[in-house]
Amino acid sequence: MGDRFGRLLLVDLSRQSHEVLEVGEEVIRAFLGGKGLGAYLLYKLLKPKADPLGPENLLMFLTGPLTGTGYPTAGRVVVVTKSPLTGLFLDSYAGGWFGPELRRLGYDGLIITGRAEEPTYLWLSEEGPELRDASHIWGQPSGRAVELVRDETDGRAHVAAIGPAGENLVRFAAIVFDRDEDPWRSGVAGRGGAGAVMGSKLLKAIAIQARRGRVPVRDQEAFRELLGRLYEKMKESPFYYIRRAVGTSYWLEPMNRLGFLPTRNFTSGFIEDHYRLTGSYLRAHVRKDTACPYCPMGCGKVVEAPEGAVKVEYELLAMMGANDGIRDALEVARSVKLATELGLDGISAGVVVGFAMEAGQRGLLEDVPGFGDAKGQRELLRRIAYREGVGDLLAEGVRRAAERLGLEAEELAVHVKGLELPGYDPRASWGMALAYATADRGGCHQRAWTVRAEVDGRLRRFSTEGLAEFVKAVQDERAAAFSLIVCDFAPLGVEDFIAGLRAVAGLEYSMEEYLRVGERIWNLTRLLNIREAGTSRADDTLPPRVFEEPLPMPDDREARIGREMLASLLDEYYALRGWDEQGRPTPEKLEELGLDELL
Repeated sequence: MGDRFGRLLLVDLSRQSHEVLEVGEEVIRAFLGGKGLGAYLLYKLLKPKADPLGPENLLMFLTGPLTGTGYPTAGRVVVVTKSPLTGLFLDSYAGGWFGPELRRLGYDGLIITGRAEEPTYLWLSEEGPELRDASHIWGQPSGRAVELVRDETDGRAHVAAIGPAGENLVRFAAIVFDRDEDPWRSGVAGRGGAGAVMGSKLLKAIAIQARRGRVPVRDQEAFRELLGRLYEKMKESPFYYIRRAVGTSYWLEPMNRLGFLPTRNFTSGFIEDHYRLTGSYLRAHVRKDTACPYCPMGCGKVVEAPEGAVKVEYELLAMMGANDGIRDALEVARSVKLATELGLDGISAGVVVGFAMEAGQRGLLEDVPGFGDAKGQRELLRRIAYREGVGDLLAEGVRRAAERLGLEAEELAVHVKGLELPGYDPRASWGMALAYATADRGGCHQRAWTVRAEVDGRLRRFSTEGLAEFVKAVQDERAAAFSLIVCDFAPLGVEDFIAGLRAVAGLEYSMEEYLRVGERIWNLTRLLNIREAGTSRADDTLPPRVFEEPLPMPDDREARIGREMLASLLDEYYALRGWDEQGRPTPEKLEELGLDELL
């Protein structure tokens, strides 16, 4: 195993074969790894207009140049594919040990193509790749699948598995990494339906175990010095201690108090009597704290639900809690556990169920629970995963379900480009409105999370001043960071990432060159989405409800956002990006970024 990043394992399930691909140094310098490398590979290798659930789609598990080295928070993995939910580029991230283990085995990424004839799992060890029969595991929930695969491979193997939702091609099915009962941190690549892609390939699981390998570091002495400085820097951030104490659930209380919290299918920005949803309430029921590799924060908070251990995050408290009218974190924990075992993305699941609850209230759907019915919520999740009754319709996601139900239902469907919105109502956060509208995988908060800037005053709330510039800058910076695959929560800066690349891989970047990598990646994902889905200005929009209904907020206030305001922001945003008025990168911009030659 050399010290140059870019060694990929390609497994063709149709041919039952595998080979090693080496990515050129020019490509790595231009796109790094993770998100950027995934976008490049998808653009180059995927047949245009490919069916996301067809054998020709690629399913990639990718790492970054810092993954597994000990660099703080660089222990994550990204799944890249064409989304069956949106038809767009998809990068879905998970914590845990799968990524570092892949690199220890000598691979910087794994590409799956084709379709097996029978249910299969892939076993990766120091003896080489091996495809094995999974017929006896097919149909099992994700946690049991992990156990059964370990029984046949290695008790400490790290396993990526799908549940029944992935097998049944639910368009927002997740890939689950390990189990919350494990002594190490588990993870879920939830957004966008990568689990359905895995299910379409009849691939139940991927198990990996590396017993002796180490991830190479170019300059060990410089890296050790850097690590000491970065760990101390992280501890200087107040959010380091908040994350350690309550994890992301910290945000429930301020989001509710300030009117950001989606409630009852985005009909309100706050939920009454919210105290049993808060991080402080959840903390009293935490069984253990878990951390990703090389992260001192330990933000994962595992609760013991009647059905077993489960990690609970803010997004799940928001979307499976408040958005469905449920005000008890322990009830949410039970639903999250079920969603994980079924292999469902919790954010999309919460929005889909909230949509169904309101549609039932309006007489558009039958046999669905009402808001606040946690038991009914869990039964509906089960029916979605197995596509039973109304669950078959809802398994398609809110966009397709609403289209089939008709115009009135479409007014209740809260998504952007088919991806259900997460835990920040865009009427309460105009920064998130623009970020959602322009995000490259649909309605996503991770491309440019403006909420904290609006809360702490760096951006003036309910003002468009500086929004387009801020969103564009954060999207570019995060695109580069997600290509290293460092965590969103790391209180580190661009200069720290550049220092890591220098010490680990001998890659030299100026600040401008590094940020240009992010901009290049953002333009490439736009090109992909134009090619695959015909994405244009008309798609860079928000749900009808957001424009047409004011958002009730605490203290009898209301928040609004208009179509004209978003149109003006898009004009400014496109100009900053060097895109034309329809949101297409211009030839001059592609030449400036070198994409004309790289592609």
